[in-house]
Amino acid sequence: ETRQHLLVLSPTYKQRNEDFRKLFKKLPDTERLIVDYSCALQRDILLQGRLYLSENWLCFYSNIFRWETTITILLKDVTSLTKEKTAKLIPNAIQISTEHEKHFFTSFGARDRSYMMIFRLWQNALMDKTLSPKELWHIVHQCYGTELGLTSEDDDYVSPTSLQSLPTVPHSLGNLSSLDITNDEELPTDPSNSSDTQEESEVESFCTDLSGRLHINTVVRMSVDKLHDLLFSDTHFIQHLFSQRHFTDLSVHEWQQDSSSGNSSRVLSYTIAINNPLGPKTAPVVETQTLHKSSTRGECYVVDSEVITSGIPYQDYFYTVHRYCLTSVNKHKSRLRVSSDICYRKQPWSLVKALIEKNTWSGIEEYYRHLGDLVVLVALNMMLFYKLWALERAAHTLETWHSYSLTDSPLPQTAGEWAQVLQLQRQFHQAQMNKWQQILQSSVTLLDQMKQSLEKLHRGMITPEVQQESESEPETLTDQ
Repeated sequence: ETRQHLLVLSPTYKQRNEDFRKLFKKLPDTERLIVDYSCALQRDILLQGRLYLSENWLCFYSNIFRWETTITILLKDVTSLTKEKTAKLIPNAIQISTEHEKHFFTSFGARDRSYMMIFRLWQNALMDKTLSPKELWHIVHQCYGTELGLTSEDDDYVSPTSLQSLPTVPHSLGNLSSLDITNDEELPTDPSNSSDTQEESEVESFCTDLSGRLHINTVVRMSVDKLHDLLFSDTHFIQHLFSQRHFTDLSVHEWQQDSSSGNSSRVLSYTIAINNPLGPKTAPVVETQTLHKSSTRGECYVVDSEVITSGIPYQDYFYTVHRYCLTSVNKHKSRLRVSSDICYRKQPWSLVKALIEKNTWSGIEEYYRHLGDLVVLVALNMMLFYKLWALERAAHTLETWHSYSLTDSPLPQTAGEWAQVLQLQRQFHQAQMNKWQQILQSSVTLLDQMKQSLEKLHRGMITPEVQQESESEPETLTDQ
């Protein structure tokens, strides 16, 4: 039952809407959830939670160690909505102001997309425009997909097939007579943030992080398809990673699609090394990876992984689950998010549970630290290869130009023609020199970054062993 629950990428829209109504009971019964986002409210500390939007209300809820924070704002009371930067650097925040308060929300996965939806609903509320059922459900389907967990018997639900006849509203900022929910173009944004081009094109993931811990959240310089192939198709990459971790006996099965669910899965088996002076030195592992059917090439991939380790203390009590979320930032960049959780088949004593979690989290975090470093190193290698290829191409271009000028071109006949040729040659040489300098400079920078990454990777390979040798209590439950 626990496993089935974890395989669900995120709650259905119906469950989200029920949560929305339970959390904000004072709202009118007519208010229906339109969209919700994971974000954090900046106070004395960051309060991680969710932002909920209905047709007339903007709400936020956070529960940190049973410390609940609830905010409800009538959209009509909002006086300004601005895109902001966390610590004046990271473009992932939105400030929502009323006459008496300012609320700074940060850590949006796709800030500009979230901003546009809030902006559209806010403008619609200011103009007292009520969404028709078709318009409302069109937005909901855009945000949550076609599978909402609803039927035609649920209130005024409109299915995706019924929305095909929805007319397209002309897009006009000067005469914004109603909320434009059928046009994918975006309204003008704050010009002070017009430089956030990377964030504007980032694809919003359709999955949520696992509730345990987030290990990796980084943007890498490769397309989302190349990143997916590197992690889940390139056996050389995983072999290199496993050799660094001293994993052996790797066996990787082919991806197989399940006709009933539409998901694809594969099984990996390998042996991990454990530093346990009182027990076995190795342990067999079976890892099942599941690629979700909604993964879209060029946009987003979600892979869930279940790892079962045998031959370790309390192995029958628990196993670990991991989620890889790969999203496109732009054509040449992608975001990698990896989260994990520990699942219990049966509840151990508190002392045993503390021991399990201490050792398991230690192994997981060390594994993903090496994985993240290696991914960055591969990306830098790709960039360096491209720069060196560009340098070689520039040299080839110069050689071709000389060859052409000496063989195919007629010789100048007058002093003026010779002067013109010499001038063109000087311009060409200067342009090539500038290009070479730029390529060499960026190549040197990349080499420095690669050196730092390699040193970091090398320290990561040595430090844990030194630490483990100095520990009196064996850190041996699992390495992933």
